[in-house]
Amino acid sequence: MRKEGYCAYGARRTCEAVQALQEQMGALAGDNRDSVERALSTAHQLQTCLTLFRACYPKTRVAFWKRRLRRLLRALNKQRDLLQTIEWIRMLTPPQECRAGVQRALLRITQQAEAHINKIQQFWHEWLSRCAPNEILGLSQRWIESFADEPYDRAYAQQQWTLFAREQFSALHDDTGQSLAVRCGRLRTLIEGCALLQPLLGCQPDRAWHERYDALEHLRWQEETQQTLERLLMQEAILMLWLVGNRRGLSRIRKGWEWLIQALDEANRP
Repeated sequence: MRKEGYCAYGARRTCEAVQALQEQMGALAGDNRDSVERALSTAHQLQTCLTLFRACYPKTRVAFWKRRLRRLLRALNKQRDLLQTIEWIRMLTPPQECRAGVQRALLRITQQAEAHINKIQQFWHEWLSRCAPNEILGLSQRWIESFADEPYDRAYAQQQWTLFAREQFSALHDDTGQSLAVRCGRLRTLIEGCALLQPLLGCQPDRAWHERYDALEHLRWQEETQQTLERLLMQEAILMLWLVGNRRGLSRIRKGWEWLIQALDEANRP
C-alpha cells in the first residue's frame, strides 16, 4: 500500500483548514455567537484533519499542534456556550419575584463572556507565536508539490479510515465512561472525518450520528450552563459579603438564580 496520494489529498485539505481558521480568527467578533461558531467549526475541522491525516506528518509535531489547538478549541467552545446561555436567558419570562435574580445572573454571565474574549485571543496568539500554521503549511506543501498527481491507494485510505473510526465510535455508546464533552468532540470528529474522505471512499455520515451528536451536545450545554450558574451564585455570595459585609440581600437574588437552574433542568429536549 502507498500513502503518497492519500497524503497529498490530506495535505491539501489540511492547508484549506489552516487558512480557513486564520480567516475566521482574523474576523472574529467575540460577542457574536455566529462568528464564534464559525471560528469553532474551522478549528475543529483542522483538528480532525490532523487526526485523520496524522500518518502524513511527524508524530511529535502532530501531538504538539493538537495540544496547542485544543486550548483554542476549548476557549471558543466556552465562549459559544456563554453566548448561547445569554440568548436563552433573554428569551425567558421569569415571574416578578425572580426577575432581579435572573437579571443579575444575566449580567454576570455577560461579564464573563466579555472577559473570556481576552483568553481566546491569548490562545490564538500562542498558536501563531509557535509558528504552527507555517509549519503545517510548509510540510503539507511538500506532499502537494511532490505527489499532487499521484493516484490514491484505496486500500490505504480504507485502512486509515478504519483506524480513525475505531477511535471515535466509542462515543456512540453510553457505557464508555467518557464525559459528555469528550463524546461530543469524538462524534463531531467522526462526522467531519467521514465527510473529508467522501471523495476517496464515497462514505456518508450516518444520520444517526448527527441525531446522537445533537442530543448529546444539548445535554452537554445544559450541564455546563448549570455548573456555570451554580459557580457564579457562590461567587455572588462572596462578593456581596465583601462589598456590604453581610448576605441579607442574597435571598432575593438567589430566588431568580434557582428559578433559572430549574428552567434549565426542564429544558430537557434539544
